[in-house]
Amino acid sequence: MKLPTIKDIASEAGVNKCVVSHVLHDDAYAAKVRPETRRRILDIAGKIGYRRNVLASSTRTGQVNTIAVILNFSKYQTTVPFSQIMTGIMFETSAHRQSVKVFSDEDLQDSFHQIVENRIGKVVMMSVEPDLRKRAADLADQYSLDLVYAYEHGHGNYPAVNVDNAEATSKIVHYLKENGHTRIGLLCVPHQFHYVTDRHAGYLCGMAECGLEPDPRWTNCSDDIEHSIETMLALPVKERPTALVALSDSVAAKVEAFAIQNGLRFPRDISVVGFGDADIAAQLPFPLTTMRESLPETGQLLVRLLMKEPIGIEPDEFNVYHTHAVLVERRSVYNIKHGGKK
Repeated sequence: MKLPTIKDIASEAGVNKCVVSHVLHDDAYAAKVRPETRRRILDIAGKIGYRRNVLASSTRTGQVNTIAVILNFSKYQTTVPFSQIMTGIMFETSAHRQSVKVFSDEDLQDSFHQIVENRIGKVVMMSVEPDLRKRAADLADQYSLDLVYAYEHGHGNYPAVNVDNAEATSKIVHYLKENGHTRIGLLCVPHQFHYVTDRHAGYLCGMAECGLEPDPRWTNCSDDIEHSIETMLALPVKERPTALVALSDSVAAKVEAFAIQNGLRFPRDISVVGFGDADIAAQLPFPLTTMRESLPETGQLLVRLLMKEPIGIEPDEFNVYHTHAVLVERRSVYNIKHGGKK
């Protein structure tokens, strides 16, 4: 049986053989080809079963069709968002006829040595530790590699893909205001990462947009979440918050547990909105209203950036390409306007 050729793809796609060759080899010229044309060529190649000689190609170009992903193995095993991002990465690399190889962030110097030895030129950095991210940028410069980050902010010319955290917490405040809440607090943690600062800023922005004045007693940025909850709810009834924006679903779950254990009517006496749509959010006695991140989309955008594919998004001042969280409405918010009824 005759194997499919570049000529066959070119004929079905209605383009020149040279265009097909550039797209399949993902070289510098391929970035000049219209995205819809590139996608059509790749789809046709997959449909007719075209298989490129990867060994010959890597020998000629000096690089293999592989994307390196650097992450913390122990966190990856226990953190669902990382696996969701990886799902997006795997989906998009498959569409671009790329493979994926995973490296540990425990010894970045060694991992980058291995990446170079494997002739890999594109890297996704999933670690969120600031020092590791900066070190990755230095090593990418040293070895002339393409690099993108998941989460947080970018470094220099290397961009990141992250949910718009400020926008998301602002949306939460607006949602609570729509449900009649005007005394809205924030359960935060120490500002060690950009996402914490961004979510805190979004809360303040949302309060200002809704014409609400935040009370310093309603905001706490502490590792001792239980003490923060206890302190806020110990205020006189007419002075304490009626709703809380929680930095994560795990924090929101602690609010619900504290309220129930201390005889409060949840969510009538204290409502809460979480962040992340973790498994726990739907499993509580009163399932959490929360913000759901589009994590598979994050993985797909990371690959598209590495492949120099237009994505229709402009980066912000921190070189971050934003995705957008959506509200998942459940039962942890009391509607003051309508006596609990929607």
